[in-house]
Amino acid sequence: MRGERGSASLVVASALGLAAILSALSADLSRMATARTRAQTAADSAALAAAQELVVPSAISPAEAAGEYARRHGAEVTECRCQAGSDDAFVAVELAVSLPFLGGERTVVARARAVVDPSEMAGLDPAFAARLRCLFARVPGISIVSGFRTRAEQAALYQEKPELAAPPGHSMHELGLAADLGYPTEQARALAHSSAASCGLEFPVSFEPWHIEPTR
Repeated sequence: MRGERGSASLVVASALGLAAILSALSADLSRMATARTRAQTAADSAALAAAQELVVPSAISPAEAAGEYARRHGAEVTECRCQAGSDDAFVAVELAVSLPFLGGERTVVARARAVVDPSEMAGLDPAFAARLRCLFARVPGISIVSGFRTRAEQAALYQEKPELAAPPGHSMHELGLAADLGYPTEQARALAHSSAASCGLEFPVSFEPWHIEPTR
């Protein structure tokens, strides 16, 4: 009986030890997954910030804007191809993550690209336009069918399609904070909807899958 109890205790101890190892390993893997998400968010934010500086320059350079936004997410920019006059901003970032069980520190790398297309973005709020470029970089082929509208344009559209368009003075299009998208395929539409939140965008009207606005 004593031998059986000893064997059982050994099995239990081994099982507990294995469970502790698996738990520690799982914690490290979770840290790595979280770090990858943070790094990609940092890269996306940095690329958007650089692109916005290309469209609406301020006192800082696109590279400086990218670095500032990357650091807000705990990352550092290692590359920024975002020279003034270019039509896109490519950013690479690194984020360090500590892994106690596996030992030491690992570096996570993420990259993002934001495309500048002033012709389609004319009249839109600069921050909203930058978010749209994030989405355009992720979903090839989508385009803006209707962006900024003047009060007169909104009134004419409302008169033509009162069941769809908001009355003049009540549309986000007039503020440059809404756009109607065109999709080349159903797959592109689905990808745009699934990617919108990561670019700070939303489709607030359930029965208008083309109408997009910045997340509030």
